Amino acid sequence: MAVKQQPICQTTFKLNNGSSIPAVGLGTWQGRYGTDDADKLRESIVHALRTGYRLIDTASLYGVERIVGEAIRASGVPREEITVVTKVWCDMHHDPGTSLERSLSELQLDYVDILLMHWPCALTPDGKKPLMLDESPTYVETWKMMEKLVEGEGKKKCRSIGVSNFTQKLLEVLLREATVVPVVNQVELHALNPNLNLVPYCQSRGIQVMSWSTLGSHKANEILTHPLFVDIAKNHNCSTAVVSLSWCVQRGIIVIPRSGSLARIEENIRLVKLTPEEMDTMNQAHRTIRQFRISDHILQYDVPGKGTTLLGWTNQEFGFEDEKGNWLV
Repeated sequence: MAVKQQPICQTTFKLNNGSSIPAVGLGTWQGRYGTDDADKLRESIVHALRTGYRLIDTASLYGVERIVGEAIRASGVPREEITVVTKVWCDMHHDPGTSLERSLSELQLDYVDILLMHWPCALTPDGKKPLMLDESPTYVETWKMMEKLVEGEGKKKCRSIGVSNFTQKLLEVLLREATVVPVVNQVELHALNPNLNLVPYCQSRGIQVMSWSTLGSHKANEILTHPLFVDIAKNHNCSTAVVSLSWCVQRGIIVIPRSGSLARIEENIRLVKLTPEEMDTMNQAHRTIRQFRISDHILQYDVPGKGTTLLGWTNQEFGFEDEKGNWLV
């Protein structure tokens, strides 16, 4: 007997500027231009768009914006139907306007739908040295420059702005100074780092949460293999990946899974409805399995007096943890 295929997820969320955004998109961080990986990435984006995806997430840091733009044009899907997200890297905090222009040039698009500050931390323009929390440009100063990109004629090139990797602590400071509330906060979020405090905080302030690494990583492969997730997947005749993606979307969170497999791209947009009990099991997985934060293992800089840091900041400065090491997000 043939297994009934789940319908394509048509769920959208409303942003605070009145526009809508798909609940499921495609991440694009792999595939350097001129390589076999680039060809695979281009193919995966075209396939995703032709099979129902309408959200593409990229960033200047990834080095793939040109491929993304080529794939969008090759897909045949009208540009106005696609939400394109890109990001300002840390070495351009002093000039997000130029970062936007470079991204548009690479994408060969007239506008982006959402421009994110990739991290709250700045690097020197040569990208070699992290700036400390109070060094200029601070994330508030960079945000003030980004606000100008969506004023008046600027909106023709940038429809909205948001942030990435911001905690409650950082958002509290930003929102006191902002005249434009971020439409999105894109953060690391998965079953071992569920952000049970950060998500409702953002939602109460009209900020839509978008998840990166929803399916974990090679350092958190339990999300795809642990019996807890396998059992839920069996209940719904789906993959463990779909379980995690469905869990997020039911919490009101956007997901942007990356995949080089055309079959998995098709599968990832076909979500299932988890029961309240399954949702609670997922919410508690960081307690029953383990807590794990991918960001503790990336973008590391040794800073005198601080030791190993994430882009020059400690977990306390980010607001990930309190002084005793308790997780806050």
